Amino acid sequence: MTTDRKTLKRNARETIRGTRPAPMLVALVYLAIVVVLNVLGMSLDGTLAAYRTMFETAMSGGPVQYVAPVARSGLFTQLLNLALKLMGAVVSVGFVLYSMRVWRRLGGSVGNLFDGFGVFIRSVWIQLLPSLLVGLWTMAYLVPVTALMLMTGQTWWTFVGLPLLIPAIRAGYSYSLATYIMLDRQDLNCWQCVMLSKRLMQGHKWELFVLDLSFLGWELLAAVIPLAGLFLLAWVMAYLQVTVAGFYDAVAGIAPAADAPGTDVPPVM
Repeated sequence: MTTDRKTLKRNARETIRGTRPAPMLVALVYLAIVVVLNVLGMSLDGTLAAYRTMFETAMSGGPVQYVAPVARSGLFTQLLNLALKLMGAVVSVGFVLYSMRVWRRLGGSVGNLFDGFGVFIRSVWIQLLPSLLVGLWTMAYLVPVTALMLMTGQTWWTFVGLPLLIPAIRAGYSYSLATYIMLDRQDLNCWQCVMLSKRLMQGHKWELFVLDLSFLGWELLAAVIPLAGLFLLAWVMAYLQVTVAGFYDAVAGIAPAADAPGTDVPPVM
């Protein structure tokens, strides 16, 4: 199989056109869930109230100043906020699962978004481990830049030090297939899935980076178009995720059933 960007995107478009329900609609449901969870989380940590205060100040003509969020206190509130974040992580795994099923023409539905709850612990860990590892690489940027800012009092170090983020970006792409592997390989634990992703992505990180970059124009267009931009964003999300699912299959050497009749396609979940 090929990881050629144009071929993957063309095949993804053809697959999406023949899929029912339309992947754009499933992506809209996914977006709605994410927005609701984020709004609830922002109301708990005080961010929503802070934004409302700044907005009301701006509308009244007063000087707009930063308002620090004031989180609600209490153990229950903190646990509820954590639960919302975990739910968001698990639903994102469900969207990856749905995209894999669409690419492999196994049939998909809105219900796939919630399939990650069937393997809740694995879904959480497969999101958490790569984030922790990338966070460690990010320290190579934060520590020296913060130290230089404190010593010199100059904020331009944040821009001068940007090349130090390159290792973190590379790490993010190294671990980017971990969720796909976890959904395919129930015999591997989450750490093994992350390490296998790192091995599979050797020599392919730049290809996936360029693939992601090729969707940037659509994403910017969706951001500037009112109302209709939401539907465009949902279409772009479905298009991107199905294409990346095809990229994963190509890198992992998994042949689609349509391209290799008689070949067993590994079941997703």
